[in-house]
Amino acid sequence: MKKNNLRIILFTILSISFFGHSFAQYNSQYITGHFNGSYENISQYYLKDNKIEAIPPPDKFASNGFLKLDYNYGDFSAGIQYETYMPAIYGYFPDGTPTQANNKIANKYFKYTQKKFAVQVGDFYEQFGSGLIYRSFENRQIGINNAMEGFNVYVEPADFMKVKVIYGRVREIFDYSKALTRGLDAEINLISMLKINEKENTPAISIGGSFVSKYEEYTGPIDNFPTTVNAVATRLDFSTNNFSLNAEFVNKGKDPSTLNYNSFAKGKALQINTSFTKNNFGATINLRSISNINFKSERLGEISTVGPINYIPSLTKQHDNLTSNIYVYSAQPKGEIGGQTDVYYTFKSGSKIGGKYGLTIAANLSYFKSPKDSVSLLGIGKDKYFSDANIEVRKKWSKKIEANFSFQNIFYNNDLTHSFSDSVAKANVISTSVIYKFSAKKSIRIKLENLFSKNNQGNWASALTEFSFSSPFAFFASDLYNYGKTKNHYYNVGASVTRKSSRFSFAYGKQRAGLFCVGGVCRFVPANYGFTATLTTSFAN
Repeated sequence: MKKNNLRIILFTILSISFFGHSFAQYNSQYITGHFNGSYENISQYYLKDNKIEAIPPPDKFASNGFLKLDYNYGDFSAGIQYETYMPAIYGYFPDGTPTQANNKIANKYFKYTQKKFAVQVGDFYEQFGSGLIYRSFENRQIGINNAMEGFNVYVEPADFMKVKVIYGRVREIFDYSKALTRGLDAEINLISMLKINEKENTPAISIGGSFVSKYEEYTGPIDNFPTTVNAVATRLDFSTNNFSLNAEFVNKGKDPSTLNYNSFAKGKALQINTSFTKNNFGATINLRSISNINFKSERLGEISTVGPINYIPSLTKQHDNLTSNIYVYSAQPKGEIGGQTDVYYTFKSGSKIGGKYGLTIAANLSYFKSPKDSVSLLGIGKDKYFSDANIEVRKKWSKKIEANFSFQNIFYNNDLTHSFSDSVAKANVISTSVIYKFSAKKSIRIKLENLFSKNNQGNWASALTEFSFSSPFAFFASDLYNYGKTKNHYYNVGASVTRKSSRFSFAYGKQRAGLFCVGGVCRFVPANYGFTATLTTSFAN
């Protein structure tokens, strides 16, 4: 470990923590307006483990830091985000990106807001509709930040209409895209526009449309190469007290790029989301068909999480099981058709099945195949990508004991989804967890899982224990063990301490290589072994 790097990181952590808590206690009579901020730091020290193929980078110490400061005064607000990578955590950025120390003010903005008008210049985050045509956002866990540098205008020209305008360049890791992106989104509330008297059972109905255009210079040899790529989306939102329906259709122009193998095919997408709830019953259905819908800020971008213009999450259940996440599905922008459905029912406390404290049963099914062709959105192809059928039972047995049981059946086609493992995986997962509460603020949680599979990497088992106390301390220990092929253990032990708005955690263990996903957006994480420390704190006047 380089001592200078370690001193810099420790000094930064302690300084930010001290500054945050000192500022929070600063006498407000010397400050006008409202100031708030947060700091997050994730640091790792790497060890070598040949068995799991964990090879440390040249600098065995790595650290990511994020300082965010915001100031509001009346209708005005401004802020910055300062980021440090000393260097970046191994695997945080895709291969080929800088691994040496970097630090810079990555985001900065100035905003003016009134009741029906707002304008922001600098770096901003925005979303049109469901995000299929445009979404800029930050997720530090998976290393994505596609904030747009430019201007963002929001206006309500009428009581029933909302309009957004964007213009600028998409952020790409430490820099910005050379391409220019501009867009317009409008939404109309039909009930307000038609001046219908809204009663208790009056449905909410709105329609919307989006337009996004990207211009990127081209100097290659191909004639009639599209330098401007346009995408158009229309959507409908309908909701009542118990039912909601959202549908969105996207049509995207020719956009040859590295990710679609320079295809000149147009892009299309159709997504439908519905939900129904009544009493103790609830159900959702999410359907989607996409074809050639990748929308990147630069055509030569080879990594889907760097510089995306739109947002395509996977429509699957996000499990918290260690074994289930071995085979996690990532959406296929080149083409997929399928969806998922969730159903749950709660048997009331005091009923024959619910018992004294009630019982909840939840079932989920997700299924995706290849599209029949690039023209029809409703044609189903022959290749199966993924399926996940699962059921979960949640039961509170007494004031002190709660238990969950789940079963999951998985089909995962590694070859067709370009995953980082080989062959088709067929697996069954069973898991059970028990929480015992010693008191209102003191508990222990134990979770056991087993994945059964005759192919790919074979069988896996895992165990997790978490201790939470009324004191600021908490402890955990887990082990993910592959007893089907490699005989490798991926254990982790750690502790955390929380005090007011600050939390510090420290862990030691191993991480298997594979996809790490948040909200259906994934990045590849290489195998690693070592120590991890995390600090989060927030402050305000």
